[in-house]
Amino acid sequence: MILKGLIGFIVGWCSKPGGATAGWKVRRQAARLQIRRPALPAVGLLLLWLLAQPPARAQSFRGGFQAGLTASEVSGDLSGGPNKLGWFASVYTDISFSPFTYWQLEIMYIQKGSREFNDPETPEDGVFRDYRLNLQYVEVPVIFKFDFSVFERLPYADWLTGEIGLSVSRVVGHFETNDEGAENTDLMALERPFHAGELNVLAGFYFPVSENLSVHFRYSQGVTPLRPHAGGTQTWYNRGQYNSVWSLGLAYLIF
Repeated sequence: MILKGLIGFIVGWCSKPGGATAGWKVRRQAARLQIRRPALPAVGLLLLWLLAQPPARAQSFRGGFQAGLTASEVSGDLSGGPNKLGWFASVYTDISFSPFTYWQLEIMYIQKGSREFNDPETPEDGVFRDYRLNLQYVEVPVIFKFDFSVFERLPYADWLTGEIGLSVSRVVGHFETNDEGAENTDLMALERPFHAGELNVLAGFYFPVSENLSVHFRYSQGVTPLRPHAGGTQTWYNRGQYNSVWSLGLAYLIF
């Protein structure tokens, strides 16, 4: 009541000649106060509901790390593949929202790129070529995981956990040579700069070795290009060079 009386006094004072503008501002502020007040009980009820949730929900979180090898290729580099070997490492956490499904979030370092070596002494290779493109990425995958244990009648399939999802990635380091094997990292980065970020689609599965250890296979395909083609040509379905990565590693569940 005191607050309403004070607001009414200020509004009346500001409504005097010369105070029309100020009075309008105060009346608008008073209206905002009246609109916001009913939201306070709702916020309080929401906080009480969150605090009342059973602690078992927090125990559904799990976490661990993954590491392994990668084999990759880059489309549009005139090379077959995957010929470029590398490695990856990540930490992850997941949460179960049903007995057989999980959401997983990762933070990963991964090596991608392309490699081509043609020996002119070998007839089928023809022209000499020694090309390398080494790419280092920081990547954040968001994964939907589903446990195949629901399919009890399928032999061995009930051991598997499948995954599908998306990731965003960014180049944090790179090295490139020309076809003769001479480094031209800076020149290529100037002529064809890398895009600020990339979007990838992921699919894979986990095969358990023990209670906390699993073998992990994943395929990753770039949806957006890492950079333009050498000639700058593009179509609606081919906007530049894309990463393709096969990875094989181990996943260890810590908690």
